Amino acid sequence: MAVMFKLSLSYLSRNKIQNALIALLLLLSTLLVSTATVILANTGNQFYEMHTRTHGSHQILTFEKGLNDPDAVHNWWASQDGVQVSPLLTYRTFSGIILNETHIPNIYLYMFNTPPPPWGVDELIFSSGTPDTVPEQGSVWIPTSMANAYHISVGDTIGFKTGSSTLELNVSGIVIDVPYGAPFSNTARVWMNPTDYQHDLATLAGNENRMMGIHFNDYSMNSVYWERYNRETGIPFLESKMEFEAIASFYLIINQVIGFIMIFMGVVMLSIALMTIGFTIADAILANYRTIGILKSLGLTSRKTIGTYVIQYALISIVAIIPGLALSIWISKWIINISVSSLRVGNQNIPVQGLDAAILAGVLLFTLVILFTVLHAKKARSIQPVQAIRYGMSETDHSRMAGKMNSPLAHWIGFTRLPVTAVLGFRHVFKNTKSSVLTILLTTMASSVLVLGYVLLTSINGIEQTAAKWGYDNANIATVVVNKSNFPKTELKHVLAQDSRISNVGWQGNTTGVISPESLAAVEGQSISLNLSVLDGSYQELGFETLKGVNPQHANEIAIGVSVAKTSNKDLGDLIDIYIEGEKRTFLITGIYQAFANMSVSGRITIDAMRSVNPDYSEFDVIFINVNDMAQAGKVASELNEQFKDFASVVTQKTLLDSVYAEAANILIYPMSLIGLLFIIVTFIIIFSTCRINIRKESRTYGIYKSLGLTSRQIRLSLTMGMFILSSVGAILGIFVGVYLLPLLLEMVLSGYGIVQLPLILHWGGMVLFTCLSIIAASLGSWFSSRIIREASPRILVIE
Repeated sequence: MAVMFKLSLSYLSRNKIQNALIALLLLLSTLLVSTATVILANTGNQFYEMHTRTHGSHQILTFEKGLNDPDAVHNWWASQDGVQVSPLLTYRTFSGIILNETHIPNIYLYMFNTPPPPWGVDELIFSSGTPDTVPEQGSVWIPTSMANAYHISVGDTIGFKTGSSTLELNVSGIVIDVPYGAPFSNTARVWMNPTDYQHDLATLAGNENRMMGIHFNDYSMNSVYWERYNRETGIPFLESKMEFEAIASFYLIINQVIGFIMIFMGVVMLSIALMTIGFTIADAILANYRTIGILKSLGLTSRKTIGTYVIQYALISIVAIIPGLALSIWISKWIINISVSSLRVGNQNIPVQGLDAAILAGVLLFTLVILFTVLHAKKARSIQPVQAIRYGMSETDHSRMAGKMNSPLAHWIGFTRLPVTAVLGFRHVFKNTKSSVLTILLTTMASSVLVLGYVLLTSINGIEQTAAKWGYDNANIATVVVNKSNFPKTELKHVLAQDSRISNVGWQGNTTGVISPESLAAVEGQSISLNLSVLDGSYQELGFETLKGVNPQHANEIAIGVSVAKTSNKDLGDLIDIYIEGEKRTFLITGIYQAFANMSVSGRITIDAMRSVNPDYSEFDVIFINVNDMAQAGKVASELNEQFKDFASVVTQKTLLDSVYAEAANILIYPMSLIGLLFIIVTFIIIFSTCRINIRKESRTYGIYKSLGLTSRQIRLSLTMGMFILSSVGAILGIFVGVYLLPLLLEMVLSGYGIVQLPLILHWGGMVLFTCLSIIAASLGSWFSSRIIREASPRILVIE
């Protein structure tokens, strides 16, 4: 044991730089794998914990259409066992705020008349400000999502447009409002003092709306309660209903995407680390072949020879994995705090779970290192002392090494016709096959990670270019109706018809449809509610897209979301029965589309289909507008917004989408940058380490080259040139992996949110630029590792 330990310490001290680089590589692998493990372990934990703590709603019922009596619905649900309901909340809808003299149009507000506590459901938790029963007069409470998005603090003043005047209120509290407080939401609930509400809002034109939250002791039984509701009341629920899945989705999706990407990249990095260790051990055995042969001739057994490498890498692993675990816990807390910042109470860090899983990942990594060490060190068993002393390697390896450069491939390339520096570079590549393959693999993965991160961020930032592929319209301008009760539809129609800059218009409303149980194959005995988009206009002209088929054009046609198609086991050409306002209609499925909104649990029908049920239907929420000249879109939107600001918010499509997805891009940029940086560092480390090993093995050869007149710079440039060519091949492969392979894996996560084909924007110039980072890292690793050639004289190199 003492001999094994001394030999291990000798190997460690002789190759300090190489061992330090391997330790750093293991540290980074531990960091990425453990961080991903902690993030995945915490995905949803903060949301579910806060949802339980606030006794959060599983469903939100909104009464805006006058189709159901709010009091009757509230009384029925309040009388049910196993169900708790919030008070029937009264509110008015506003759009836009004025903050620091800046008008922010694209935020939609429910201004509530705050009831006295206790509410029983959706209790508010204060993140900032002094808790109270209701806001003080002249002040409001706002959700953390709104405060974070617009950098609002307690004490700030917000202006709310009330007709021709502006109501200014101070922020006295920032609260965690789970149903409407998710990241990247442009809808918020604002809680007012009852006196302020009655004085400033109750006298405004238009109707008040009502809202209530329902909490089930057993959420899985919700469909049973709704079946009972329909049976006992005899009137189906026709107003808007927000499901728990929709409430939870925005809280969960970012961590799932980040965790999935990190765990995949962590596994890749770990695989590369283990391959590097195997490569290093193989080369260490080859470099010490004669020494091992002599030691074996003196009585050192194969088991003890393997043990020396096991001890060496066990010590390196312990030194690397422990700080890697500590750093991973810190980084995972940082990422989690960013991704679920709307659930933070004050400046308190969100409690992180799954630390035991991170430690388990570290133990697993240590075990894998030991197993790989044993696996590769077993090659020392086959060392024959006589061959080792004579050749410095096995006789077979000696023959193969001697003939490698005389292979047909070498003759085909035509080394005799190339410059000397090029020959040296190619010789380095072909002679060290394993390290060359590792270089290509490494630069491929580094390039793919960088490309994927760039493409994801570019696609989110430029989402207006692919809006239709996310399930949105592709219209130039959207007019979101805020005050429906006195919205001047006739006046707006006249204005739009008279404006020569406008090419076409579509009026969209929303209603709730129910798929009957007999139409469902996957969920027997349970009906499914879906959001139905009703369009007075052409889906095609407004840019709505489908994955398969076409959008509806006639009253008996429908396009359904991919989630509905999967649940109901329906495809193009099938018939589906849907109840709309209590009446059954049979539709022919003409199209299937994906949509991020409502997780694709939705459908599209025409205005004719809706009016076959309700001839007087006119509940339009959004008016889509296309202009003849895209450059005029901003001006047209600004003019319409000024004219109809008391009733609607008119913004360009880019403004509308940016308000939702800009925050997602800001959250994603940090972990994606971290992953990219780690892979660049790993690329440099591994290339430096492997090149250093190969250069030491060829030290005599380079000594001969220098004695023949080649300068150190020429030799180093030739080695770097070979590495540049190898890494360029890997980088090119990495572009295709990052664009075509990795997004397929990401779609596995997004499919649960209604996106089965990830819409990507490909800017090839930017992708090539980011790919060059992996090439630069590999080339620099080769260049710096060859510095030992410059520092050694020809005489010393030849002697070695």
